[in-house]
Amino acid sequence: MRVFLLCLAGLLGLSGCSSYHLGSSGKLAFKTLYVAPVVNESKLPQAVAGVSTQIREAFLNDGRVVLVNSADEADAILTVHLTKYSRSVAAAQSNDTGLARKFDVTLDAEASLRDNHAGKFLFEKRKVEAVREVFTDSGQLQSEYQTVPLLGETLAKNVLGATLDVW
Repeated sequence: MRVFLLCLAGLLGLSGCSSYHLGSSGKLAFKTLYVAPVVNESKLPQAVAGVSTQIREAFLNDGRVVLVNSADEADAILTVHLTKYSRSVAAAQSNDTGLARKFDVTLDAEASLRDNHAGKFLFEKRKVEAVREVFTDSGQLQSEYQTVPLLGETLAKNVLGATLDVW
């Protein structure tokens, strides 16, 4: 009898998981996406290639939409404009408080997503930003240069979320 009750309790407990599925149940308005080359209006030189690649890789790794190579083939078109690159002092050196030891660097962007068939924007000029820390122990210029790919990766994740998360 005990074994029967334990089996019954186990079946009832597991039946709650039968309808569980990963992800959200929200449906996207598009299945194919064209990611236009990033436009750089910021003061971050040579950011276009790296950020464009990282945005495309983020969508490829996510798998909810299929990337296409031309706007004509796409259900939706994503454009990203890098608008501002800035840094702010986050921590000073212990032996000289006039010198920074750590900066927070910020890359601001505006993303727009247009329905290619209806010709209307799903969202326009949505603000997206990425913030990373830069330690100046090995020199500020070298540290910032090495942080640019990480900044692009963070921005790509934020653009992905702004585009594919149910809004």
